[in-house]
Amino acid sequence: MKGYFDEAVNNNEITAYLNGEGDYFAPEEGNMGYHSHIINFTGMLGYLEKQEHPYQLLVKYFRLYLSSLKEDPLDAWGLFNNLGCYYTLRKDNSYFLTQNEDLMDELTAEEKKKIGVLCRYLRDNFDKVPGSAQMFPIEKQMKIEIKYGCPYNLLTF
Repeated sequence: MKGYFDEAVNNNEITAYLNGEGDYFAPEEGNMGYHSHIINFTGMLGYLEKQEHPYQLLVKYFRLYLSSLKEDPLDAWGLFNNLGCYYTLRKDNSYFLTQNEDLMDELTAEEKKKIGVLCRYLRDNFDKVPGSAQMFPIEKQMKIEIKYGCPYNLLTF
């Protein structure tokens, strides 16, 4: 990965950063050709942690990211992974994330609905995600995400 989150902010490329596009691509461990969402997500949190109001900025940037997504296998897959990163790091109280604050609670009903639409789309189109045949089935991955602290069934929004 060449691009850092401060560059994404300065260049208005938050979505590209969270999707791992272009210079923001971070190879997954083992270099299987997949983007590692956790590397970028922790990079974003490291940047935000140094800001005056990191949690409020996280909500702002996540909303911006969410607003750019469409019903597309890669967009839905990226959203699912970024939410998983958030809940995994929140569970451990990593960075400035705590159990007292939940990103989903900050979202509007319409934003939550979009998450539900995209997660259902992902469930129904998981076979279109590159490399999905080598991954756990999406239903199992969704159960794992709940295990790591997501208190919501993302399919029901």
